[in-house]
Amino acid sequence: MNNEQSTKNLERRVNFLSMYAVISAVIISFFAFSSFTSKEKNENFDELVVKKITIVGEDNLPRMVLSNEKRQHPGRMNGKELADRERPSGIIFFNNDGDECGGLVYKVKEKDGKISSGMSFTMDNYKDDQVLQILNDEYYTGGKAFVERGISINQYPQGSNMEERNKKLEELRLIENENERKIKIRELMQNEGPVNRLFIGKTKGNSSGLFLAGPDGKPKMMIYVDENGIPKIQTFSENGDIKDFLSNQ
Repeated sequence: MNNEQSTKNLERRVNFLSMYAVISAVIISFFAFSSFTSKEKNENFDELVVKKITIVGEDNLPRMVLSNEKRQHPGRMNGKELADRERPSGIIFFNNDGDECGGLVYKVKEKDGKISSGMSFTMDNYKDDQVLQILNDEYYTGGKAFVERGISINQYPQGSNMEERNKKLEELRLIENENERKIKIRELMQNEGPVNRLFIGKTKGNSSGLFLAGPDGKPKMMIYVDENGIPKIQTFSENGDIKDFLSNQ
């Protein structure tokens, strides 16, 4: 009787373990198959409503982020995420290293009767900030309009690095003496910051034309129509003296 009971118990255990193994195999196969097929499956949608879309490469690093202003990516450089900061809505682009390399952003802000609105498409220098920008910048206050629209080309020193420069800026901002702090920061930006080499478009002073600068950022030549509709061609000497080649004044 004991042998028969033991045999029945053993059979029950074997049957239970067999059933458990079968069910486990089915479940694991289902999830494995689902995981495999989901990677290859294409979905078609008529409309998507989202707050943020992040496209990554095969290395899972970002390539493009489309987001509203609250969820916008803070930026990335040298393999590190930048600190959270306020950024406008739009698209941020990243290169194959996962570093930010440009963007298309837009904003509008109204406060105390002042309106700031604009849109910007930028391309960044390798390991640094923007060097090519298509800009529409509008500012309205007290019944007056200050509007700049155009294409701007900037230049950074060869080998510049935004992360390294920002670290130096953080250290300089700790200087207690205000005058010394401003001087040191100005020197840093003169040596390692950007300079504008070219602007084509309308200035906030209501002139429109071509404005050229040298490697040091100092103006060299302007071909423009001023706010009074007068066409002008001007060059600048090393001392900043202006020479007029065309003026209807």
